[in-house]
Amino acid sequence: MHFSMLSAGRRFHNATPSGASLEVFGQATNDFNDLLFDLYDGRGRPATRAARALVEHLINLCDVLADANLAERYLAHRALTPLIEAEAEVGLSLLKGREQKAEEHRLKSQARRHRQEAQEAIAKYGPGFRRSWTERNLYDRSRQYGHERFYHYYRLSSQVLHGASGGAKESIREIDGRHVHRSGSALALLPSAYAEGVRAFKIILQAMADATPLVDATEAMKLCDALLTAWPFYRKAVLKVDRALWPASAPVGPFAVLAVSRSGKRRWFCHEPELGLIVEAHPPDADQMTEVQRKNVDLLAANIADDMFADSDQWITIVVANVTVNPRPGAPWINAAAILVPDSFGRRLARPRPTDPAELPQVLRSCGVNWLPPEMPSR
Repeated sequence: MHFSMLSAGRRFHNATPSGASLEVFGQATNDFNDLLFDLYDGRGRPATRAARALVEHLINLCDVLADANLAERYLAHRALTPLIEAEAEVGLSLLKGREQKAEEHRLKSQARRHRQEAQEAIAKYGPGFRRSWTERNLYDRSRQYGHERFYHYYRLSSQVLHGASGGAKESIREIDGRHVHRSGSALALLPSAYAEGVRAFKIILQAMADATPLVDATEAMKLCDALLTAWPFYRKAVLKVDRALWPASAPVGPFAVLAVSRSGKRRWFCHEPELGLIVEAHPPDADQMTEVQRKNVDLLAANIADDMFADSDQWITIVVANVTVNPRPGAPWINAAAILVPDSFGRRLARPRPTDPAELPQVLRSCGVNWLPPEMPSR
């Protein structure tokens, strides 16, 4: 596929006098390559962004091929890019010394060279030209060329691009009455990006071929058809993997662990059960525990007797659910087994009972000696 696109692209460049259409096509080819890599790697969000860009490239290409004035306008907007880059000063504050001064000089010189050209373009096309090269919205433009169907996917994919709440739809699910946020590849986004991105690029190839009769892009378009034929199989496989990756029950979030030594010294830890790691933490803030919870923790800690410790024990640990503790700065994350050692004797600190058990999580009523309860604390 890559060779066919490259071959067609080189022939378009030799046979097409329109700089605007070649610029649009060049960007579309790069985004299509990115889409294929993202589909292969299972990267749903990047694939969605690439497919969305292909929809916009398609409409841009239709514009510049249909109207020479629009093609001129498209190319004229390039003069504003150096000014925008100079104003953005991306990374300038991260540089130091001569390197920073050199980059600052480059940006200023670049803006100075293009300022007059940019001002002339703005004077010619109006103040709105600063914002966008085109005056019309994408919906009206897509309707003009009969591509309004793509606009619906463009709106859908914009949810991801703009970080709207709907953009997280495939990464959030309610399980056991809790909202589970899944990180990593958004696999459920892949099928729509695949279908719409490939369809848009095939039409881009057809539009370039129609505008350049000397170039035959049949092979590249046939490969697009082959990709679309394979789409149902890809969709089925991806959604099967996506379903398998969602947990059957809500995973346990990080929770607090109080370790009490033989001398009565207390140390707080933050435990990440999903990762099997634990780190020393600051004690919970006053507002993180209810008064009853605090009294119950104090009561349990005060009733830890010396004979509850085995010879090898350094701590007795109490798991406290629904309490947030923050790791101490610089403290290393270590294997949780270093603190929460399984208890071979099955010992539990069951008495004295809390003064108000209803206020305390069940897991706190079943604290143990270097022991992590089998029932995970709810959040």
